[in-house]
Amino acid sequence: METGFREEVFNVILAQILEEHGVISAPERIIKARPGMTRKMPDVLVYFRGLRLIIEGKVEDAPNAEESALSAARQRVEDGLAHIGVAVVYPALLRKLEKLEQLKRGLKESHLRVAIYSESGESGFTLANIEELTHMLYQTFDKLVQEDVVKRATEILSEAVEKAAPVLAAIPGFPDEAAKILGIRAFPARKKKKVGEKEDE
Repeated sequence: METGFREEVFNVILAQILEEHGVISAPERIIKARPGMTRKMPDVLVYFRGLRLIIEGKVEDAPNAEESALSAARQRVEDGLAHIGVAVVYPALLRKLEKLEQLKRGLKESHLRVAIYSESGESGFTLANIEELTHMLYQTFDKLVQEDVVKRATEILSEAVEKAAPVLAAIPGFPDEAAKILGIRAFPARKKKKVGEKEDE
């Protein structure tokens, strides 16, 4: 039977710690649980370098804690609620703490089991303290930005080629001149066979 702080409290305190470290922007109106909020909404939705980030956590004494936390984080990203999903499994010992100040200190000093899910992939669970979690988040951000830049550049190039191709093709002599510049040669014309003539070996 679960005792002590609820998992939602762990998530909120972790977000507050990350905010204090300058990692995330976590307005109180987003962090605080709203009355009547359904479970379809993530426990904690914050902003990380302009991206929406969610924290989905379970305490390790909960059934299938890792699978449950990661599944929830993955679902939030796939549903478009967040760009980055952080799945966290908290040490069960933290449940025994009685005050929020103790819980906050305990989280700062603990190694948590953390996995990150985003459009760039899934990290898998690893043990991490707050500093290591911060590093993981920055790595995820850099990878997302890099992939987005490459994707956008490809889209722009493809769009430019599609628009330019018919215009350039209509310019007299341009295709032949462009082929010369690029070193592209036309295939030699095949010699027409006379009736009864055999193919060259």
